Amino acid sequence: MREVALVGRGMLHEAIAAELSGDRIVSRYATAEELTGSPGLLIAADDGWNTERTREMRAAATEFGVPWLRVRTELNRVVVGPLETPGQAGCVSCAERRRRRLRSDPAGHRAVLRQHRTALRERPSSWLTPLGALLVAELVAAETALLAVGRPLRTREAFFLVNLESLDVGLHTFLPDDFCPTCGDAPADSAGRATPTLEPRPMYRERTFRTRDVADELADLEKLYVDRESGLVGELTEWTAGGLVVTSAAVGARAGGEVAGYGRAGTRAASRLVALLEGVERYGGAPGACRTEVRAPYADIADSALDPRTLGLYPEERYDLPGFPYRPFDVNEPRAWVWGYSFARQAPILVPERCAYYQHAHSTGHDHGLVYEISNGCALGGSLEEAILHAIMEVAERDAFLLTWYCRLPAPRIDVSAAADRRLPLWHAALEAETGYAVSLYDISVEQRIPCVWAMAVNPRDDGRPATISAAGSSPDPERAIANALTELAPDITPMADRYARERDRAQAMVADPGLVRDMDDHSLLYAHPDAARRLDFLTRSSGVRKPADMGIPGAFDDADLTEVLTETVGRYLDTGLDVIMIDQTGSEHRAGGFACVKVLIPGTLSMTFGHDNRRMDGLPRLLTMPRLLGHRDRDLTPGDLNADPHPFP
Repeated sequence: MREVALVGRGMLHEAIAAELSGDRIVSRYATAEELTGSPGLLIAADDGWNTERTREMRAAATEFGVPWLRVRTELNRVVVGPLETPGQAGCVSCAERRRRRLRSDPAGHRAVLRQHRTALRERPSSWLTPLGALLVAELVAAETALLAVGRPLRTREAFFLVNLESLDVGLHTFLPDDFCPTCGDAPADSAGRATPTLEPRPMYRERTFRTRDVADELADLEKLYVDRESGLVGELTEWTAGGLVVTSAAVGARAGGEVAGYGRAGTRAASRLVALLEGVERYGGAPGACRTEVRAPYADIADSALDPRTLGLYPEERYDLPGFPYRPFDVNEPRAWVWGYSFARQAPILVPERCAYYQHAHSTGHDHGLVYEISNGCALGGSLEEAILHAIMEVAERDAFLLTWYCRLPAPRIDVSAAADRRLPLWHAALEAETGYAVSLYDISVEQRIPCVWAMAVNPRDDGRPATISAAGSSPDPERAIANALTELAPDITPMADRYARERDRAQAMVADPGLVRDMDDHSLLYAHPDAARRLDFLTRSSGVRKPADMGIPGAFDDADLTEVLTETVGRYLDTGLDVIMIDQTGSEHRAGGFACVKVLIPGTLSMTFGHDNRRMDGLPRLLTMPRLLGHRDRDLTPGDLNADPHPFP
């Protein structure tokens, strides 16, 4: 191997030089500007928190066309790596971006660095000892030895953290960031990129509606995505509730803030897997697949763009509410647009970026908020076709729930004892026995006849516990829809009892003032109060009963090929006059695990919202016609007929 050029000063610099001097040519420099010759590797070593060394080392590495390795302290730790190679993804900046997103207080961290930058850079860490420096030098020497024999370095897309108090060493991997200003290469958004090529996708097992069994991949996926310092997911946290293991996956999201995925399953492994996959999906909530290119008023691109008014906006008086964060839609106001694909047009279509991505801190258009948007219609899949199908299922579930609520639609009770899967009635009975709640299931499927289920736990006693708790589920298979609804309901019962005991007064206040219902948790808390629970009488008094086998269109989704099921599902929406629009959110981080990530919008359906003032019901004529279409009324509703109370979706 050619000469190693060592830049810096201090104890780490001296220790590394001594460790490498035995059988390698080492030249030592105080700064990168002094470099001469033809080095094969650059190493920067500082005893302080010298973040400014990166710029000069990167310039020198580019000039010489060689990789460089950074070594520096961070108070009580030494960071070794990552190895950065000019022109290759996965640089020092990528690692720092990943780390920053996982910090509990990134703003405070930046403030400390700004205020004490000079002292931290120039003052050696007080934790650094000769023994600690020797350990770091041995790590660096091992890396250079790998480079000398042409083997992959451990610090390629990874870095070591050495705890100077305990001398523990941890290796932390990270995924390159396509939007990194140094090495990112995110492609430009385009109409051609938005057009999918759907292929036959056999299900890995009958009626799983999945093309790949990832159950055996948990260890590999955790290694790929989970790292407390630099992972896409920082950590997985577990607890039990409702007879299920519940797992939370903390996501290092592009837009910052608290973003998490959740898993609820009967086993620890299954719960961790679901939480991890949902966390990876949540990462797609901010632009990360490609660079937004189109910025224009709707009036200029109307022929090739989605009219945002078809997604449900707000009545004029809502915009006058104090602090309301959204502005009326103006066809002449420029905004950012991304390309999606319209199945009705069978062509690409422009969609407001703010509707395609619900995490906005890095929105390239810097537009004001158009509507309240969440992960509604987002899904991850082992293939693009799988992701689209499950995204549609989520839209179907939330739309059916809100239609049932706003229109007070009667819904037949599901006879779970008639399920072919005998585990379902056993689970249902166990849940009732364990919690003391009466658990009812309702078929809320609407005109597409995609099986959608409302699950409700009702407290039969006046014992101070929550009066009702609701959840929902959907699937092409009725019994899977039931299982999905129970999976969502079961873990919420015990935690809601604890919360209601603490916040009963707040629930009482929300009964009288719906404007106090401001976030997701408020909706379920409100319907824990018996005075609000009475608003659900239209549902609990439903007299009809339906067997699972009679839900939807029996036999309609029996094909073994998932793409055929997707085609049938899309066709049902097109046949009822609705479009299905898919936005591909798949970034390199999703592809690293072999996944696709999408957002589906179905104009005309109801989008789930949280906070009563955020409800989106304006400009959706289907909302008023639904009771007549389903045969429950002989006339359309008027806006005054709609349920004006906050919904109970958790």
